[in-house]
Amino acid sequence: MTISSAEGLANLLDMLDGPGREHLLRAPLLVPHPRVAEQAAALGAVTVRLAGPSDAEMLAALVAYFGRTQP
Repeated sequence: MTISSAEGLANLLDMLDGPGREHLLRAPLLVPHPRVAEQAAALGAVTVRLAGPSDAEMLAALVAYFGRTQP
């Protein structure tokens, strides 16, 4: 999942409960900035990858991650 801001992630987590929240925190999160990565980890995210702020960087990170990770 791509996360563009720590505030957006916090809001999404606030909307989820129980299993949904746990599933999101275990899902791979790709973020645009080190600060967002730090805040995602502080919120309990297990797998956080720094992608970069541009659409091209985010897409490249998605392809790189899912191109080598089996579902």
